[in-house]
Amino acid sequence: MSRIENFTPNPQVAYAWIVFATFLWGLSVVISRGVHDVIPPLGMSFWRWSIGLVVLLPLVWRELGEKWPLVKQHAKMLVLMGFLQVGSSTVMLLAVNFTTAVNATIMNAALPVVTIVPAWLITRDRVTLGQSIGIVAALLGIFVMAAQGQWQMLASMDFNLGDIFAFLAVVGWSLYGALLHRLPTELGLATTLFYIILAGSILLVPFYIAETIMFKAVPASMLTIVVVMVLGIFVSVGSILIWNACIRAIGPNRTSIFINLVPIFGIVLAIIFLGESLYFYHLAGGGMVFMGILLVIYSTQRRKRRNKQFDQQMG
Repeated sequence: MSRIENFTPNPQVAYAWIVFATFLWGLSVVISRGVHDVIPPLGMSFWRWSIGLVVLLPLVWRELGEKWPLVKQHAKMLVLMGFLQVGSSTVMLLAVNFTTAVNATIMNAALPVVTIVPAWLITRDRVTLGQSIGIVAALLGIFVMAAQGQWQMLASMDFNLGDIFAFLAVVGWSLYGALLHRLPTELGLATTLFYIILAGSILLVPFYIAETIMFKAVPASMLTIVVVMVLGIFVSVGSILIWNACIRAIGPNRTSIFINLVPIFGIVLAIIFLGESLYFYHLAGGGMVFMGILLVIYSTQRRKRRNKQFDQQMG
């Protein structure tokens, strides 16, 4: 347990782990899209996170009692983080019922840029002109993809419901990333994740029951078992633990850049396994998103250099 909680890979190993984590995220969208007409989204989300809890419990059960006073102290924040993490993943599962895996994974590329907005609202850190231009460019890119390059659709705001859900999921994850640092590090990686998943899963229960009664129950089949096991073990637990450990190893700024690999993996896998197509508006919108990200990164690095030079001069 202590090895997991304190796992901090060296930079070279961290980069390899991050690439693997983004591959898993791209794969999860493709899998979800591939089985969307068989396994209902809320049920799939509930069971994948439940599997995550089962996997984590043997690792953290000794810590649960010891850290309970700290958990009670930060209970509201843990519930909020559970709502954002589990809720956002559930909304993304809803999204792939209405849009393609290509669109859904490209939306993920906006996460590094979208994260700046809630981070600014929370920390009141000044947003530079370059960052503002980057944010606007990325958001325009998302609109281009959501409107499928048809400007009359953009003007009438007649977007695909799945693309709207995918964007809402990205917004939820951006809030999650901006607030995560408010939880105490003393809770540990695995223990924090356990309580976040537990809180989010409890909040999901009534919606899962309503879906089962009013729409469709999760089928008891080998396909269901394989899908929820893969998503629960490798994506819900494994990829998030890897991501958090790599943030600790190389920092959030360099780590977040690798989010841009998610749409690349997602597009390739969707074309190979789902037979989806890549259109010009995907390239145009994705290009605007990447341009926005580069502007944000460049502006942030430039600002840091200027602040460092100022501190050196004052020192």
